[in-house]
Amino acid sequence: MSDIILLIIDIRHPAVHLSPALYDHVIDDLGKSLILILNKFDLVPPALVIAWKHYFQEKFPKLHIVCFSSFPNGKNNSKFQTADPGKVLHKRKKRGKFSAIGPLALWHACQNIVKDEVDLSSWKKKIEANTGSDESDLVSTVHNDVLDTTFQKHVRYKDGIVTLGCIGYPNVGKSSLMNGLVGKKVVSVSRTPGHTKHFQTIFLTSTVRLCDCPGLVFPSRVPKQLQILCGIYPIAQVREPYSPLMYLAQRVNLVKLLKLQHPNSESSCPESQSWSAFNICDALALKRGFITARTGRPDVYRAANYLLRTAVDGQLCLCFRPPDYTENKDFWKNHAETEALKTMQSQHHQRRRSSSSDSSVVSNISSDDDLSSDEGAKQLEKQQSHVLKSRCFATKKELEGDKEISLISKNPFLNLESD
Repeated sequence: MSDIILLIIDIRHPAVHLSPALYDHVIDDLGKSLILILNKFDLVPPALVIAWKHYFQEKFPKLHIVCFSSFPNGKNNSKFQTADPGKVLHKRKKRGKFSAIGPLALWHACQNIVKDEVDLSSWKKKIEANTGSDESDLVSTVHNDVLDTTFQKHVRYKDGIVTLGCIGYPNVGKSSLMNGLVGKKVVSVSRTPGHTKHFQTIFLTSTVRLCDCPGLVFPSRVPKQLQILCGIYPIAQVREPYSPLMYLAQRVNLVKLLKLQHPNSESSCPESQSWSAFNICDALALKRGFITARTGRPDVYRAANYLLRTAVDGQLCLCFRPPDYTENKDFWKNHAETEALKTMQSQHHQRRRSSSSDSSVVSNISSDDDLSSDEGAKQLEKQQSHVLKSRCFATKKELEGDKEISLISKNPFLNLESD
């Protein structure tokens, strides 16, 4: 049915989500164009995004690669507006608007593929005018709950409509990408893998049709611990969360990042202690107040699940590097595409902050801060910039004077068996 295949991958774990067999099937067997979407690219440094982009272009020359990121816009996106990063953020049930980085780049990729066979001018006008913010914009959605197994010969660009099919692993952001392209929530999203249960068709314009499908899980030799941290395996079904947590702790310094104190020592220098996954969960449970109901002991299982969900959400950022990235790190940092990506990110974040009302931001400041309006705004801006760098939950006291910590792990793919 699809004329162009959009393969969405999480830029934090691109080697896990990109299947070479799928690339060969789409390009060679089906004879269709394949666009690789590097989704959630705002969670990793721009230099790393560009390095992965050039790596995939070298390995898969027929790929069209686009960087993309989408997120709720305005007041609904309170994650970056709260003064206390440790505060529980409640989910709003109101259907809100979505903002995205990368729709224009996706339009250029599709335009290069379809040439003059399909008129995509209406899509470009929609992007430029940002019509996704207009609540009167009508978007038609079709749900196919029954699988159609009848054979139909594919007709390319039938009726002058180009169909973009979104595929990828669970929890890589396929539904969020569709919401970002439309400009508002039209498809339900969830952090739980397998949330999309049926085929969904959405007309972006009269000549562009989007198709969303449930996540695809391919046979893989990737360890189960990494599959959990990549969001492929549901965390709620993990009976033993300590193994994936140790996998995470071996690559991200959780003790230093979360300012944990060893539960078996009164020393203020946790680096000198020997830490296990259970010790990390025990220390975090004591710090967060995760206590079991009957026995009154630290709830280590809840703490482990909390850390795993935080890592999957991107607030504890575990991301991998392409081969030879460390040796050429300065080259990728000074690359022209890296500077362009930084500019695009900063401009987009400025537009998001300016669109939010001042009252909604100031109201999130804790009442015990005892700050004036000017001082509170400066303090909030300082904390927001720090949250964007660290992407972890910490108390306000711990944020003061803390230095930026690099969360980028070493490349673990050298130890993985290749298919």
